[in-house]
Amino acid sequence: MELPEKSFEEIKHLVPEINLLILTANDIETFHVRQALKPLDSFENVIKVPHKMQTYFLGVFGEYQAVHVQLGKMGSIGDSASIVTVMNSIDIWNPKAVVMIGVAMGADEKKQNIGDVLISDTIISYESQRLGELITQRGAVVEAGSILLNRFKNLTNWSNPIDDGKFSTKIHGQILSGEKLIDNLIERDRLLEKYPQAVGAEMEGAGVYTACRNTSLTEWIIVKGICDYGDGNKSFNKVQRQNLAAQCATSLTEKVFMSRVGFIDIGLHPVAIQSTKTTENDIEQSDKFEEEIIAIVESNHNLEDMHSAVQITVSAFLDLNSYEKAQVINDMGFDLSDFVSLSGHELDKQFFNHVKQKDLLSELWNAINKLKPFTNNQNPF
Repeated sequence: MELPEKSFEEIKHLVPEINLLILTANDIETFHVRQALKPLDSFENVIKVPHKMQTYFLGVFGEYQAVHVQLGKMGSIGDSASIVTVMNSIDIWNPKAVVMIGVAMGADEKKQNIGDVLISDTIISYESQRLGELITQRGAVVEAGSILLNRFKNLTNWSNPIDDGKFSTKIHGQILSGEKLIDNLIERDRLLEKYPQAVGAEMEGAGVYTACRNTSLTEWIIVKGICDYGDGNKSFNKVQRQNLAAQCATSLTEKVFMSRVGFIDIGLHPVAIQSTKTTENDIEQSDKFEEEIIAIVESNHNLEDMHSAVQITVSAFLDLNSYEKAQVINDMGFDLSDFVSLSGHELDKQFFNHVKQKDLLSELWNAINKLKPFTNNQNPF
């Protein structure tokens, strides 16, 4: 169930219409961005475009046609890290805006929550130092794109739940960027002592702003959810925390790009408003898709009451957000990396095929019920 592939030659006529470049670094970040991508007009699915050193995915993100690419490695330096990837992508797609979505280290576990989202007012490369009798930090403080930053700061109607009944919070400020994966309390505190205004740290932002600066692109921003605090506990609930952080960052960014008028000043134009007829057709297609999924998982269960139970379970899974789906996938012992390259509908199809092949309806019901209890708490399978 791979996404349809097109050569760059086949889709290069679309380049002038795709002005938003979205970046991720790891598979978990990519999973959540791919779930947010919708097909471009006149295409049935997100389009996969292998081209030169990267593989790109074209779709609609929020209200805008976008291209997404995952870095080949974490960090800024290297053949497939952020500097090279962003420069290559800008050269090919000529975007008006660049957004890096992902996960990051928070700076204060007492004031920040796992799932809060860091937004780069500024980025500073903490690796730049003068090594003399004293170590002097020399990293330049670089401001993010003024319009992107303004739109993120002034978003007021976003709400995304995190664990323990709390909601994710936007945190604007200085984000540190370097090649080190920080997971040592002493080293973290030393770094934050030098940069007391920092709200967190990550590994790709310095490369993003360097590539954008070298190509004269001013509108870029880093948006990353907090998944740990660099205090030696990075491995604790690592997958769950990264899933939550990436989902929150993606949800916030998608909400910002739901504005149909907010990015006119940088040359971003939203997709055409769909007519009522198209909307009704979309509803019919959604119903048809759900019926298709139910048919996949019903297997040998033919009784009417069993059909109803299958329908309820399928509908409950389809209503989950990407973080919740990732939890269910992990709880059921599937490998999330098997679903990374798929868009939303294709993921659902592949997931339910696995459920059918392994006869896991009962386990699926239990996994969903743990997250969002059913009205009838009795497992029907």
